[in-house]
Amino acid sequence: MQLNWIVDYSQNKLTLNIENHRYETVDGGQNIFKYTDNVFVKRIRQFPEMPDDWVQPHMDSPKITTGDEWPDEVDWLVENYTHIVGEKYLVKTYREKDGSITNENFVRGAGVNNLTDLISVNRLGQPASVQERWDWIDPNITNAPYGLVWGKHKETHVIHRYGSTQHCPCHVFPKIYVPVIISEENLLADVQKYNGHMSGNI
Repeated sequence: MQLNWIVDYSQNKLTLNIENHRYETVDGGQNIFKYTDNVFVKRIRQFPEMPDDWVQPHMDSPKITTGDEWPDEVDWLVENYTHIVGEKYLVKTYREKDGSITNENFVRGAGVNNLTDLISVNRLGQPASVQERWDWIDPNITNAPYGLVWGKHKETHVIHRYGSTQHCPCHVFPKIYVPVIISEENLLADVQKYNGHMSGNI
């Protein structure tokens, strides 16, 4: 199962379109608003036991809830739109960024995207390859602020300055460094602007 959320960095918003259904979240999935045929249907809450206006701040150990309403909606999508989102695979074997295989004694997130790739997907159904920017090459940069990195896309060769932890907002990291395109000729100056030091070329 894989859900292809679209990121709008200007609004810190994720949008998922499945035929005539649209899901939107501006807080990393803690509150997901469902629309069918552009008509609001319901609010899906990760923490329904908390006050209506509560949003979990970033925590090293995220708050655990037993009332998360999103998994039931995911099951509904899998059942009704398997041809789009795929099956749900709650396996314990995963492929890592370097291609190696890891066997766990627990299910990561919501399982894997499929039984061939074995890429773990998070609660929102986003694969680790997207969240962790597997298609990007990170140069050797030191002394930059924690969490800030630069990378070049393996195919397009576009250079971005972005957050090292996540590519787009999610339930654990609702706020992130927004990716900024940096030209190759300005890369060194941009790194130095943040007190970073770059060894070699990107």
